[in-house]
Amino acid sequence: MFWTNVKRIFRAGFANVLRNSFVSIASIFVMTMTLLIIGSLMFLNSLVTQFVAYVNDKVDVNVYFVTTASEESVLNLKTALENLPEVSYVTYTTREDAEARFRERHRDDQSILQGLDELGENPFGAALSVKAKETNQYEGVAAFLDERTLDANGAPFIDSVNYAQNKVVIDQLQRATKNAEGFGWAIILIFASASMLITFNTIRLAIYTAREEIAVMRLVGASNAYIRGPFVVEGTLYGMVSGVIALAVFFPLSWIFRGTTEGLFGADIATFYLSNFFLFLVVLLGIGMLLGAMSSFLAVRKYLSV
Repeated sequence: MFWTNVKRIFRAGFANVLRNSFVSIASIFVMTMTLLIIGSLMFLNSLVTQFVAYVNDKVDVNVYFVTTASEESVLNLKTALENLPEVSYVTYTTREDAEARFRERHRDDQSILQGLDELGENPFGAALSVKAKETNQYEGVAAFLDERTLDANGAPFIDSVNYAQNKVVIDQLQRATKNAEGFGWAIILIFASASMLITFNTIRLAIYTAREEIAVMRLVGASNAYIRGPFVVEGTLYGMVSGVIALAVFFPLSWIFRGTTEGLFGADIATFYLSNFFLFLVVLLGIGMLLGAMSSFLAVRKYLSV
């Protein structure tokens, strides 16, 4: 008896979808747009993650030493920095390397190189480039450096630390990441709400057109679940079809925008989509079916006295 009722509920749900073809298409369209937005945000999250990783790799704190700083003092500070748990690695640039890089950078400007030669000595000090594991850990590194501006002999040996200049970039990066995440969630909520509202009204219309049939079902003693079931199945089918359409649409779109994203973010979204297809399948179908089922259940609960 149980399985017989289940079959009847599913059969009635399929019949409702076909019978209300116009409103079904409208609901599927809006839910598909919602799922396309959600899927696009999944792509965007991957692109932002890769872009942030790229920018993070470029952000560091540079410590510049006075020309009289001993190599022993510089290397001792380098070892101390490497022992910090928040530090990923430290790169040491000698005075000679700093001069060589300057000459290479200005190799086409003979006036600058001539002026450097006239000095008769190397004007550049050694430097350390400190890379933290997370961008929010640079403040702790800067505080550590502020406490170690003197060498073992008590003489100042750090000329400057560029944390103040990089802090602006670091703060902007963190703020942009949070804003992007907040914007993404806001878009998802807006489209999910719109999708639920339209599906809700679609099911309500279907309930209204079937009100006489529902009244008869109640008179013969049909249970609440039996009456609700076909409409929940109908909404779930809307979500399932919308999810399949969204998955199909992302195939050509990922290939169309593949070159653009590679140029801007260095990310191949077509490969990303194929390698994460199962994740997209679960998320889009799951969210679509959940939205359809929830909106249908709420419509039946609100507009039927069952």
